[in-house]
Amino acid sequence: MKNSLHLPYKGDPSDILQYFPKYNLQIHCCRYWWLERWEYRELSFPYWRIYYNNKKGAFITSGDKTIELLPNKIYLIAPNTSYSTHLFNHKIPTKGYDLKGGRITSEYQSTNSMTSLYIDHLYIHFNIGFPYDNISPGILTFDISTHLMNKINIITKHLGIDNKEFSFSTLLTIQSLIIDLLAEVNTKQWELPTGNHHILESLNFIENNIGNHLSNHTLSEKCRLATNTFTRLFKQETGMSPQNYVRQKRIDNACILLHHSDESMDEIAIRTGFTNRYHFTRIFKQVTGISPAKYRKEFKIN
Repeated sequence: MKNSLHLPYKGDPSDILQYFPKYNLQIHCCRYWWLERWEYRELSFPYWRIYYNNKKGAFITSGDKTIELLPNKIYLIAPNTSYSTHLFNHKIPTKGYDLKGGRITSEYQSTNSMTSLYIDHLYIHFNIGFPYDNISPGILTFDISTHLMNKINIITKHLGIDNKEFSFSTLLTIQSLIIDLLAEVNTKQWELPTGNHHILESLNFIENNIGNHLSNHTLSEKCRLATNTFTRLFKQETGMSPQNYVRQKRIDNACILLHHSDESMDEIAIRTGFTNRYHFTRIFKQVTGISPAKYRKEFKIN
């Protein structure tokens, strides 16, 4: 009897290629703190934030708008949104900040959770990469559904026990909470910063090679344009010169590392494309107004 060869059926009967946008979700921290003082005059960071509080009494002011953080709401703050914070009727210091709080443990929850002096505060910091971190600054407010509350309870329960190690299941819960909120953002907010594919290619290259040499010549070669043409087109599309854009991105990345890592100044300088720590310190102070060391001391997440 003659054997015949049978080819397997195609798993996907369609021959149409599909395109799915790529993003890179990086979670920098996920913490659950009690707060007695939370008075900051200026908070503006190059990453996303999620806030959830268990009771009334915390306020965010951005521009001329003040928002009270309510226990039936969850808040998503876009990168580089400028805002101040305070609890109850506390005054914001004219210089620096006033922060008093600490990690919530099961012992704290059993003794202090009903005390009016404190607020339980869940916060998550993350980035999703280019171009989606380039969204317009703003504070987005969402009602907490049963679905979202279940995720918040899973996360806070874990953090009450372990603040350092996360199980794969808890990580998926944190990621799904982030995705649930991002999915509710108005689709117009996700529009690309430019429609020019040459400039988009250069922006993506900068994002993925921030620690490397990024001269105008290097960037123009990457997107196959003459250097002068590239430089003119880049500023026309983004409103910034290529080198000013690169410098800002390097400082943004340095801020994230100063906030969320224990890397030395030398290591951060090299990772973000500066010649050495002295070059890094000089440029960082030019852009932010303070030294990297002072920035880390004031804003590092403990």
